[in-house]
Amino acid sequence: MATKHAGKTAMLAQVNAGIFGFAVDSISDACEWEFFCECGRPTCHELVMLPLDAYTAIRDGRQSVLAPGHQPSQLERARRLGEEARALRAQAAHQVRRAQKNRERGS
Repeated sequence: MATKHAGKTAMLAQVNAGIFGFAVDSISDACEWEFFCECGRPTCHELVMLPLDAYTAIRDGRQSVLAPGHQPSQLERARRLGEEARALRAQAAHQVRRAQKNRERGS
């Protein structure tokens, strides 16, 4: 069942990206557009009204478009947490390399 939710979430994210692409090519940023809720619940058919800059902020923050009171599926949440953990590990490794270089230069 969790795989179905993740599949629905991914599909709706792609549809929303298509809506965004159409909107960017069509009209000014001042307008609100209808996007689909990406919570992944099989019975959810909610639409979320968003200006394009709000949609962009959601995507830039690697979040899902969610209707008020809706939560992302547990599988989606776990995927996001994994991505964030990998990014933090990469940042930490980069800082260690920088510190080692600076230390070598100072010696």
